[in-house]
Amino acid sequence: MTKDLLKDIDRQIVSDLYLSRGGADFIEELVDKFGSRWGGSDEERAAAEWIMKRMAGFGLSGAWKEEFACTGWTRKGTRLFVTAPVEREVDCIALPYCPPGSIEAKLVYLGDGDPQTYADNRARLKGAIAMVTTATPRFYHRSMHRGEKLGRALEAGAIGFIWMRGEPGGLPETGSARFNRACEVPAISVSYETGHELLRMARGGKDVTLRIESTNTVQPTTSYNVIGEIKGTTKPDEIVVLGGHYDGHDISQSANDNGAGTAIVVEAARALAPHAAHMARTVRFVAFAQEETGLIGSEKYVERHGKDNTVFMLNLDGAGRGNRGVLAMQNWPETVAFFKKLLGEMHETHVTVGDSISMYSDMYHFAANGNPAAAYMSSDPVTGGAPRGYGHTYWDSLEKLNPRALQMDSILVARLALRVATLPELPMKPKTPADFGARLRQIGFDEILRYELRPVPGE
Repeated sequence: MTKDLLKDIDRQIVSDLYLSRGGADFIEELVDKFGSRWGGSDEERAAAEWIMKRMAGFGLSGAWKEEFACTGWTRKGTRLFVTAPVEREVDCIALPYCPPGSIEAKLVYLGDGDPQTYADNRARLKGAIAMVTTATPRFYHRSMHRGEKLGRALEAGAIGFIWMRGEPGGLPETGSARFNRACEVPAISVSYETGHELLRMARGGKDVTLRIESTNTVQPTTSYNVIGEIKGTTKPDEIVVLGGHYDGHDISQSANDNGAGTAIVVEAARALAPHAAHMARTVRFVAFAQEETGLIGSEKYVERHGKDNTVFMLNLDGAGRGNRGVLAMQNWPETVAFFKKLLGEMHETHVTVGDSISMYSDMYHFAANGNPAAAYMSSDPVTGGAPRGYGHTYWDSLEKLNPRALQMDSILVARLALRVATLPELPMKPKTPADFGARLRQIGFDEILRYELRPVPGE
């Protein structure tokens, strides 16, 4: 592709996306019609059909759904009672995959839940209900996911788990307790304020005893990944994947997490479709289902398409939120300089590029399969706020959207995909699951996977 042609297509992409409110309109319609799109729900399946038809309307080479089976979860009822030193009911919500049942036990508070705190409280945790905050442990060298904190508590013998939000605001924070399976014990969430209310009851060395009652259900279900494709003209067997999950958590509209990322995938498809004749490589636009229940949609996609020659996967979970972007390669540090140069040539100098593995969004299964993968997200450096913002709470809602950020990230992603799909050569080389697993062991992430009951790639 000549420089003049590239500039001309760039201008058309910018014009199509900047002079349109397409991304914001897409999310509003998605939310108004299909609510949270909770995994396995009728709303999620209806949203899949709607997204597929939307993609087909752009004139792509093809658009289809791929069904898969997994473990579903339905929120019914969850109650939390203090039985000592006072008797009182307090507010809570269940974490997805919280099983039905009733337990009563003493509360053990673990603060932010660094590994040393678990070790120090090991004897107390046996037969207890563990409570830990959502915050990154202070003075620890890395963040700790909900699944790891829960896994450490259960390994020590806890019979219940409370996920206490680490920031004030009266919001409990949801999130799957396990990955695609029922949790072994009742697992719930409370707000910062409710958590501190429980801690005040323990002043003076008093034991706090709690009872958790759950009527939630775990059952088999089905969901659909949605795929649109522009077939490559000269290198059709080399595939570039743009992906983001369209499911959300059942307690909210899930507008930003991940309506925004889904909108960017769809907007990129719309902007690139008219230029299909210039795409050397195949570009697939994938809306993944069941990410919030354990990255299930991307896992199923990789199981089905793992032998495809995926030369690059870009995940959009956390995109469309502000003017500060981060492109995180997933164990391909040798490509950082390439993407810095490419983004510099695109005048997208607000994007920081580096290499940092995350095991908690849909690029993970691609990287674990040996496919070059990256995650793109953006944020607003002015507004700041909680690390997750309103994500995974009741108020991940439409009025929090940043329509301008949606436009700008859609433009960035479409222009980046255009280049990756048309450059004569790419520096990203495939690896093996064993390569990826070795890197996880090197940085200690294999231990995390074992606490979470997840396999280590290559083993």
